[in-house]
Amino acid sequence: MSTINIWSILVASIVSFIISAFWYSPALFGKQWMALNKMGNKDIDEAKMGGIAKLYVAQFILAFVTFCILGFALSEIGTVGVLNGATVGFFAWIGFYATAAIGSMLWEQKPLKLLLITSGGMLVNLVISGAIIAGWR
Repeated sequence: MSTINIWSILVASIVSFIISAFWYSPALFGKQWMALNKMGNKDIDEAKMGGIAKLYVAQFILAFVTFCILGFALSEIGTVGVLNGATVGFFAWIGFYATAAIGSMLWEQKPLKLLLITSGGMLVNLVISGAIIAGWR
């Protein structure tokens, strides 16, 4: 078993956090995501009042755990290099995230556009994080 570089996991988590902040910002998909979830500025204001910092911390921890598992998988299969890491990130997205997200969309009768926004963000994060983690090895 190879070792996992914790610094690559930490950097991947930070990069993912930045990507997600931009992905869900008004400049990219934030307005559409809010509309599809039937949310308005009032909901955002209430979240800020209710301690949105805790949500950001929780989301960072969740990203860190996700990339620890991705790092473990990359290590176990001996993945080295940016392109190989990105490829494994892509297949992790298809096999684990996209399939679950599509199932949820079907059963919860969510709009396809919402699925594309949320799963697209995760695709970008897994591909880039896979590249960072495997490229650091």
